[in-house]
Amino acid sequence: MTIPTFRACRGLDVRQLFFILCLLFCLPVLSGCIPAVVGGAVGGAELVTERRTIQRVISDNSLEIKIRGVNKQDEMLANTNISVTAFNGWVLLSGEVATKEQKKKAEETAKSYEETRRVVNELEVSGLAGLASGTNDAIITGKVKSTMWVDSDVPATNVKVVTERGVVFLMGLVTKEEGEHAVQVAKNISGVRKIVKVFEYIVE
Repeated sequence: MTIPTFRACRGLDVRQLFFILCLLFCLPVLSGCIPAVVGGAVGGAELVTERRTIQRVISDNSLEIKIRGVNKQDEMLANTNISVTAFNGWVLLSGEVATKEQKKKAEETAKSYEETRRVVNELEVSGLAGLASGTNDAIITGKVKSTMWVDSDVPATNVKVVTERGVVFLMGLVTKEEGEHAVQVAKNISGVRKIVKVFEYIVE
């Protein structure tokens, strides 16, 4: 196993570094993947494998932090609500901006990092969402994720869920069949207005 270099971890805070160390030294790494044990819906334990390598998990975490940091410091992106989610080098931009120029600028920032493989720009040019909307989105995300964890047909470890104004974004490394199962889970959650697939499909 290759230990990540200081450069790969630059930009992470103490809690994130601690989490990374736990992954490195407390979890067995098999064939470059991270296994995790979760409870099945019927009973017993089920092995769920993280399909990203440990290096990619660290890279995605770092990439999110760096893009968010630049966005916060950029005066052009003041008064925006930009969420940054990275998975296996794919970067999802969601939330709200006031102008098309801000939307373009945020995408350019995300693309400027060599760790970025693809940018999916789902920023909405509109007014900022209110507190009530944000609270509702958090509830929806929690319901979708918790349902996925007990659904044996959905590899919850490999699916990230982001909700903006009732629109649920599903991203991750899945087969087409797993992706469709994930979509069905989200469709059955109350309050979901729309589902956007940001999947990178694999063949098993």
